[in-house]
Amino acid sequence: MKLFSSAGRARRAAAVLATVTVAGTLLVAAPAAAAVHSASATIGGYPVWAHFTNPTAGRDYTIINELQRLIDRAPAGSTIKGTIHSLSIDSVADALLRAQTRGVTVMVVIDGKNAPSTDPAVTTIKKLANHRFCTNASGGNGCISTSADGDMHTKMFTFTATVDPAGVARSSVSWFGSANLTYATGTDAFNNTITVYGDAALMNGLNANFSDLWNRRHYSGDDYYDSASGRGYYQATAADAYASPEGEGQTDTIATRLNDLTPNSNCRLRVGMASVTSGRPKVVDVVKAYRAGGCAVWMAVGTDSAGGVAMTQSVYNDLLTAGVNIRRKDDIHNKFFLAYGSYGGTYQYRVYTGSQNWTQDALNENDEIFVKMGPETGSVHPLYDAYYTHFNEAYNTGVTCTKSNYPCR
Repeated sequence: MKLFSSAGRARRAAAVLATVTVAGTLLVAAPAAAAVHSASATIGGYPVWAHFTNPTAGRDYTIINELQRLIDRAPAGSTIKGTIHSLSIDSVADALLRAQTRGVTVMVVIDGKNAPSTDPAVTTIKKLANHRFCTNASGGNGCISTSADGDMHTKMFTFTATVDPAGVARSSVSWFGSANLTYATGTDAFNNTITVYGDAALMNGLNANFSDLWNRRHYSGDDYYDSASGRGYYQATAADAYASPEGEGQTDTIATRLNDLTPNSNCRLRVGMASVTSGRPKVVDVVKAYRAGGCAVWMAVGTDSAGGVAMTQSVYNDLLTAGVNIRRKDDIHNKFFLAYGSYGGTYQYRVYTGSQNWTQDALNENDEIFVKMGPETGSVHPLYDAYYTHFNEAYNTGVTCTKSNYPCR
């Protein structure tokens, strides 16, 4: 789905960027704006960094710079595993090739639509000794998914060793979020990523998913996620991860996680989402139940190719009727929500992120991950606060949606 307006493209094209070259890596200054670009926290005893892009003042390389930094600091003898949905930023591909040249084992799976591309970044990826384009027998671009409409939509890297932003050498590093390695849906859109340092269980879980992608493991009815067997379900201390596809008509990984919270008048839910459709009725029902229980809910939703809100009208009307506050904002590519409320009687601040839009294909047809970060409690909650600020940067400048102005242009 195309999410960018012509006005947004013109604004980004006019941006003036300052660049420098350090250790062979292209670094581009983030725009000077009153925006959150990074934050650090400790979740379950592990260091965590969040990074954000905000295109309001022009092209924002914050996330790309950080991923390149992680790649460039991976030492010889270590291993990098990455999943790429789309790629056009040459410097990321160059960093991966440099890593291979200095003795890092680099393994990459990439959505099959990139295979025929002559883009220089894709040409560079093809020079990696260990790369695979995702395709399936139905003509789709998924690795695990067998759907003709399926994509390998996961945005994830793991590092057996690298260095954190404070300069400390770390092992068992996991990076994930919403950003593609492109300008349109990376640097030029609202995006978020999280890096977790030291949680070996999380890295090993994500690597298990990577192995299934790499080996193109298929399951009847595309029923990859199966919590009973532990397939597609990776528990750790800093975060739990859930992988798609899930068999159609079964549970909804996001709705089930939202059900962990007991809504009341103290509850708060904020959703930053590129696209919301009628294909996720269980998610919509839980959000409506939050409102019925007294929880306040805000949503910042992206723009479709026609310039309206990227939300099915029936869902739009249902949510507005329930009292959900919705605003449309150009260039949202985020797939996160943050919640404050009672979890089993304990009030917690939680961040949920990953690659899943609130759409049917994200759950049942694509290769995706959805991540529930560990809780923050008490008076200090820097990860939640950073996401709160990033959400407001889009929401506070968006178009207010009402039933009378659908599609909320």
